[in-house]
Amino acid sequence: MNTQEWSAGQPVRLDLDVLRGELAASPGAARLRSLDLGRVIEGDGALDELARAVAEFPRSCAGVVVLAAATPMTVADRDLQAEATEVLGRGFGVDWVTLGPPDGQVHADEATVAAACQAARGAGCVVTIGSGTITDIGKAAAGRGTPLVVVQTATSVNGYADPFSVLLHHGVKRTSPSRWPDTLLVDPAILCAAPAELNRAGVGDLVSMFTSTADWYLAGAVDADPSYDQAVARLSRRHGARLLALAASLAGGQDAEPGSSVMTGTGTGTAAEPLPGGSGGSSPPVSTAAVAELARILTLSGIAMGVAGSTAPSSGMEHAISHLLEMTDTARGRHGSYHGTKVGVASIVAAATWAHVRRRIGEGALDRPARIPDPDQARDRISQAFTAIDASGAMAAECFADYARKLALLAAGSDPLASLRKGWEGHDAALGEMLASPAELAAALGLAGLPVRFAALPDPVSDDEARWAVANCALLRSRFGVADLAMLLGCWEDDDVDEVLADAAVLAGQR
Repeated sequence: MNTQEWSAGQPVRLDLDVLRGELAASPGAARLRSLDLGRVIEGDGALDELARAVAEFPRSCAGVVVLAAATPMTVADRDLQAEATEVLGRGFGVDWVTLGPPDGQVHADEATVAAACQAARGAGCVVTIGSGTITDIGKAAAGRGTPLVVVQTATSVNGYADPFSVLLHHGVKRTSPSRWPDTLLVDPAILCAAPAELNRAGVGDLVSMFTSTADWYLAGAVDADPSYDQAVARLSRRHGARLLALAASLAGGQDAEPGSSVMTGTGTGTAAEPLPGGSGGSSPPVSTAAVAELARILTLSGIAMGVAGSTAPSSGMEHAISHLLEMTDTARGRHGSYHGTKVGVASIVAAATWAHVRRRIGEGALDRPARIPDPDQARDRISQAFTAIDASGAMAAECFADYARKLALLAAGSDPLASLRKGWEGHDAALGEMLASPAELAAALGLAGLPVRFAALPDPVSDDEARWAVANCALLRSRFGVADLAMLLGCWEDDDVDEVLADAAVLAGQR
């Protein structure tokens, strides 16, 4: 990929029935999970459809529980809570439940999830209005039997449209299976009313497609994850050029494509209507068209994770780095920067790590025996790594329990890199198609008004904390990624980590 490709790509459309058909016809269809996102209601005035969406579930007459944070939300100078309550109150009893502290900084910890589950007990329908964290909590609280309607309030993350919940367990971020929303409601007016930096964070979250897809492919190539599927990987990755082309629009640049028409998400008969920027009217503010299209790419990213049965299509080394930084923020009582904003910066580092590893393999690193970490030494390293933010040892124990599964898998055969060695030329070519350079990612993030260095985050991360997260990201979970490959190749020592961070800074044009 190069910057000349950024203008390529057609406006992204979303039709669940078409997606189901594509997936059913793909070579790996038999191993995919069902796309059970009920439907997507998308377009101007979608909030007005909330009551009708809830009414489709017969149990809703028992009452609707709305889960939200304390953060004030407005749309066109109108209070979103009042608007939603008024819409729902036309036909249902409504219990608005505020989760988390008064400052609105909600964490999906055990206590907050338990409170949400208690509030949702007996509800005829659960509605979530808020962030990705609120949505994740709502998925867990609604469980399998209670209808769930998700109102997306920003283009910050892809978690609105998947069947997982990222929850804190002993202070460690863990992705747990939960459930698909029955209805996802996406109103561009609501999205555009969110803080601009929150919407731009979605660009950072999606930029991870240029590194996470490669990590997922790698895990399949070394027989660590049989779930890799090219058709699923393409669901959002094929819109990579379009994402980069939208970047400037999200920072207030020119419209992505004047006069382009976008469709409402269908799948269960929702009527198709032109959104702002479509044909039949004058062009609206640029941000509306760009943010609406960004929401579609995020939805496709969430769907990819759901049908794969794993967050691997969208979460590689870059997300592990971000999760570690967020765990540090939580442990130290800091708000921290938005998740997607951190993921964007971490994607530059992940891209630099891939460049480092491919360069070392070119120098012969793959010809040497794999260096499988010793379990006892790994336990000690994890314990030392997490002592500073959790003296109790619970966080370290949680991480090692998951990491030990990866070690056992790597040690199960005589050579964990055997399949990679046999066909490296082909694998390298495939990876080259997926990956972008650190410079390209930095340029895209810069166009979107996002930082490209940890120290430049709205809530800055020190060099020491950034290095800690990068060096230890592979120890967080059982998933195999490029940092694990670097360890096995013997090129993830202190000097290697420093070299990757220095390369990321240079290639991002920072010094």
